[in-house]
Amino acid sequence: MMRGTLAPLAIQSSLANPVPVIGYARVSTWREEMISVDIQKAVVEDAAARRGRYVAEWIIDEDATGRNFKRKVMRAIEIVEDPARPERELWSWKFSRFGRNRHGVAINLARIESVGGELVSATEEVDARTAVGRFTRGMLLELAAFESDRAGEQWKETHELRRNKGLPATGGKRFGYRWHPRVIPDGEGGWRTQDEWYEVLVPQAEPALEAVQRYNRGKIGFGNIARWWNDLGLLNTRGKPWQDQTVKWYFDSGFPAGLLTVHRSDAGCAEPGRCQKREHYDYRPAEHEAIWAPEEWDAYRERREARRVTPARALSPVYPLAGLLRCGICQQNNPKAAAARTHDCKGIRAYAYRCGPRSRGLVKHEAVWIRRVLVENRVHEWLGETRDEIDAIAAGRIVLPKPETKPDTRKQRARLERELARLQGALDRATTGFSMGDIPRDSYLRTRDKLTKDVAAAQAALDELGPAEPAEVPSPVPHRETILGLLAEWSTISVASKRVTLASLIRRVELWPDDRIEVVPHWAPPDPA
Repeated sequence: MMRGTLAPLAIQSSLANPVPVIGYARVSTWREEMISVDIQKAVVEDAAARRGRYVAEWIIDEDATGRNFKRKVMRAIEIVEDPARPERELWSWKFSRFGRNRHGVAINLARIESVGGELVSATEEVDARTAVGRFTRGMLLELAAFESDRAGEQWKETHELRRNKGLPATGGKRFGYRWHPRVIPDGEGGWRTQDEWYEVLVPQAEPALEAVQRYNRGKIGFGNIARWWNDLGLLNTRGKPWQDQTVKWYFDSGFPAGLLTVHRSDAGCAEPGRCQKREHYDYRPAEHEAIWAPEEWDAYRERREARRVTPARALSPVYPLAGLLRCGICQQNNPKAAAARTHDCKGIRAYAYRCGPRSRGLVKHEAVWIRRVLVENRVHEWLGETRDEIDAIAAGRIVLPKPETKPDTRKQRARLERELARLQGALDRATTGFSMGDIPRDSYLRTRDKLTKDVAAAQAALDELGPAEPAEVPSPVPHRETILGLLAEWSTISVASKRVTLASLIRRVELWPDDRIEVVPHWAPPDPA
């Protein structure tokens, strides 16, 4: 037998009885590393076969960032930790595929090694069982984290530059608009550049405008808007049917109102790109034409906040006073836990209202129990009494106290604030254009001086308004048309519309013993702290 024709016995044994391992592949969201899954799998399987291994199961993360571990890779780690599974090695194309987050890599690598497992790179010859190997692997993982941080900083700078130009940070399609991207085909197999901008797309813009108007009137919610748009054959920018969540994201973005959503740098979020807290975002004026008027956007924000604090049962109410009823006794002691509840009685559902905390045994006080029909009739009577009171005020029979108040400057203040934001945005864009060499120095200086003068003038006008003051004495008079319309259509409008309209007039309806019912309107004196 010739020397060298046979492999050592240990290698022969491993080749005859290959060891099962777990394979992991990840396609990065960073475009400079779009190595296909097929290439990664082929390299890993080839390297594993040379070492007497075979991939028993593949875990794939497509288009996933390595900057966190909210990925399918956690399933691979769980398999390695599972004592019922034979796999103790996790193989990847490179160590960087496992992760680029220092903290996450350290924690999850410790999980693998604590059960005798090992992370193996198919293209980086590192024996992590030795001190030198562990040092080398640590340097490679640190280099991957550094590259991730560097790319992240570059993307942040790019996003901020786009925002300063009045463009969304990531570009892309937006519902209601036709996107004209910066780079387009030239028709000859190459590419050419143009000014990037968004053009209003009327077939989509009209339903978007009507939707926010219906929402502001309380006629419709996000779920109903989604169904309505789907019935019209409208799809979202990903070509999929609308859902209530995607409609909410679209509305909250402010884009149809001519605004850009920007995460606040002082919010302190570890992952700003994944933050979903609305209070962590601000809005900037954009360059594209708005579909919604500023008044509609302001009304939407107010309506959105009102719905946020409205009980879930009141958003799709079965009864017109849902969420408005309170136990008067509990309201005095604990307003946050004073809600009245319906009570089934005499075979009739929601026959009466009663104190919610008392019915659950949380408090002890005199019984509060009133038939629902009496409560609703009392609210209807109150509407008539309020109408008569408004007529008496208009005729001069009732004179309201008139404390010294300043004129209503809310609209003027909002207009000046929007103007200031627009001017500041224009000044930022001019500065960016000059720093990038797109604007000559003379043009920039003239533009800067003019915008600075306009900013000073707008700020001076805003300062002259002074602090915000109440525009008018609280009274029912501004609600006259709402009350007249509600009385006229009391028996014909839907429960949901009736509830929304009542909520715009009534702060709460208090129920007391002996069938006493008190309606507290929004123009009543504020509740004590």
